[in-house]
Amino acid sequence: MDLSTILAGIPARYELYAALLIIACKVVTIFVRPPDATSRYAPLFRIVSLLAMNIGWAANRLQVGQTGIMVPRVQSEQAKSAVANAGVPVLSKRKPG
Repeated sequence: MDLSTILAGIPARYELYAALLIIACKVVTIFVRPPDATSRYAPLFRIVSLLAMNIGWAANRLQVGQTGIMVPRVQSEQAKSAVANAGVPVLSKRKPG
């Protein structure tokens, strides 16, 4: 079952409320900093993030228990190697190869 099937199953009279819930969750994920992975709020934030449809390319840069380091794209490899040389593991969504 995919997302479009779930959304299509919402009765017409509740579509506005579903849309408002998605928008409200998205606003929360924009303005509230994600908690640490060990926080008791982490599972709640993950649910709110899921309801906000923060998946794939729409996912927020900051995730529960992670940070994002903004560098120019041309220097991304240098930044990754600098972080790796400092002993910090680099997480990537890309699959190797």
